[in-house]
Amino acid sequence: MSLEMEQRIAKLEKEMMDLRQELDVLKQQHSAGQSTAINARKTMIKQSSPLAEQKPKSTSKPNPRPIPEKKKQPQQSLEERIMWALPKIFMVILVMGVLWGLKLVSDYGYLSNEVKIILAYALSIFLAVLANVLEHRKKGSPAITISLYGGAFIVGILTTAASAILYEIIGLTLALIIAISYIGYGIAICYLKKNEILTVFVAFTSLLLPYLLEYMDFSAVIILIYVLALFTMLQFVIYQHKQKLALYITTFFSMLAVSIIAFMNTDNRAIMAFGLMAVLAICYTSWCRLFNIESKWKHIHVGLQFSLGVFSLLLLNLMIRPIEYSEVLLFVLVILFATLAGYGYRQKWQEAFDSAITLAFITLCNTLLVMNIPEKVEDLLLPFIAFTGVMMSLRLRASLMKVVSSIIFAITIIINFMIHEPAPFFSISHASLFMPVIYLLLIYLFAMRPKESLSVFEKLMKDLYVVDFLAVITTGYFLAYISKLDAVYFAGVSNSQHMMSIMLAVLFAASLLVPAKYKGRALTPVLGAFFLLFTLSIGILPAEMQGIEWLHLLTRIIYIFVLVALLIDVLMKGRIYQIYQQQLEKYVDPTLSAGIVLTMLSIWGFVHQLAYNNLLDWKLSIALSTITLFVTASIALWLSTVRNLRTLRLTGFTILVIAFIKLIFFDLSALDLLIRAVLFIAIGGIGLLLSGRLLRKDQE
Repeated sequence: MSLEMEQRIAKLEKEMMDLRQELDVLKQQHSAGQSTAINARKTMIKQSSPLAEQKPKSTSKPNPRPIPEKKKQPQQSLEERIMWALPKIFMVILVMGVLWGLKLVSDYGYLSNEVKIILAYALSIFLAVLANVLEHRKKGSPAITISLYGGAFIVGILTTAASAILYEIIGLTLALIIAISYIGYGIAICYLKKNEILTVFVAFTSLLLPYLLEYMDFSAVIILIYVLALFTMLQFVIYQHKQKLALYITTFFSMLAVSIIAFMNTDNRAIMAFGLMAVLAICYTSWCRLFNIESKWKHIHVGLQFSLGVFSLLLLNLMIRPIEYSEVLLFVLVILFATLAGYGYRQKWQEAFDSAITLAFITLCNTLLVMNIPEKVEDLLLPFIAFTGVMMSLRLRASLMKVVSSIIFAITIIINFMIHEPAPFFSISHASLFMPVIYLLLIYLFAMRPKESLSVFEKLMKDLYVVDFLAVITTGYFLAYISKLDAVYFAGVSNSQHMMSIMLAVLFAASLLVPAKYKGRALTPVLGAFFLLFTLSIGILPAEMQGIEWLHLLTRIIYIFVLVALLIDVLMKGRIYQIYQQQLEKYVDPTLSAGIVLTMLSIWGFVHQLAYNNLLDWKLSIALSTITLFVTASIALWLSTVRNLRTLRLTGFTILVIAFIKLIFFDLSALDLLIRAVLFIAIGGIGLLLSGRLLRKDQE
């Protein structure tokens, strides 16, 4: 036993020695680390000492203060927001339940009206005291205490209104004092508790007081002063705690309250209108102080600001309708919006400036509409004002104003076009119909001016071909104007629009000569499609033209001339071919084939129109139409051989086959001997000449 004890003791001593050795090694490493750190510090001090000696000689620069990092507040999750909102919802439910309970007790006659009012006030005081106790003892969440404070306010205001108006238990003056006390209490808790929903509740409930004042036969001006004072006091809470949502909601209900007061008192409409604009001015003052240009929600805030402006304009129009000089009030609103736009321009808030200047423009148009302007002057003035708005939006590069002013201008010129006629020729009605042509042309030229850089909206408009289609709209309105001239002065006998058709051909030919940077990318294709449609509809089939045969024939000749000119330009590689060389190089063959066929059909239609109008013998027209087929086939085959165009050659052979079929199966039986002889001589000569040319080309 003693031997085992001695072995254990020896083993323990050995383990103790090992532990001491490991401890010594650790101490040595620690001392070596400290000495290394001390040596490094000494070295740094020695290196920095020459710089310290030279420091007085060099210019001293103040050390930049470190910018404190802003602590990002953690965003609440959806569950946390729901949990925060539940107490407020349940408080409203509780208040409604209490009211219904009192109504039930009252219906059964258990409690008198006086007792119910006392119990309601007691409930209001109890909720406020309970919230204060929970807050001081730090029991319950802040959402609960805020809901209790808000519930006390709501119950107190509703009880005061019921006791004075419904039950007539307390005097109106005492009810007014109690209501104002509760409103002061509500504004105080809003300021202290910093809760936006509470601010909205207090504002909405406080705006019920004007109805009590109306019931007390107070002057409408006093009620208006109360609404303005309440709204102004709420701005201190809103600005202090940056409650933007509360700003929009309280502004909406304040403007609504002023409007209701105005509709209930028809004698002070002008004062109410100024009160409405005062509410809007106070709102915009707070909005400018709360607006943050770097916020990701800035577009939503600008949209709400614009919506409030439009809503105020709507209410103002309803309010000032019976007023004699209503345009003066609207002009004051124009000044208000222009002031906001000027402030936004100074602060370089492009979105806010855009919204405000658009509101000013809309209000100015509204002002002109309500002014007592002579009807003839108004016909010229309204399109001009709409045109001015579009030009202003282009000059200021205000995106929202571009959209709004363009819509207003479009509606104006559409209505203007529908109600005016170009008769008599020298009249204001005709001038009103023609002036939009100049307006559209100026807008297009101004929109096409080069810019150093494009905004996001301008890039989007460029990608959507908006400016390019503006050229199409301008041309379309001009053609529609020519169509109205046609209907009044030329197309009285028939429904054909000859002057418009001629102008379409001229514009299409002219557009081919203008570079794309001036005419846009969409004008020529659209005009080309309509030119082709009119060529097929007018140039081929004969039509009944009584009294204006010359105009119809002139239209056909112009279309034939344009087609021939285009074909010659493509063949000779003229100016039009050089402009569209990249697009035409691969499609010269089908383009020439289609052009020759259209030209042949147009000439054929022209010949038949002459016969239809008894200007040409019908037998001679049959011979000329056959000669046209053979001449067209000859030209197509000759050009295909010279230019080595396969599609054109097939087209020529096809026309030649059709010409032989017509000659053999139709012309021989329809023509007399003289015309038949002349026709065969002419066709034979043309055929021999063509054959000789083709054989000579093959031998070469």
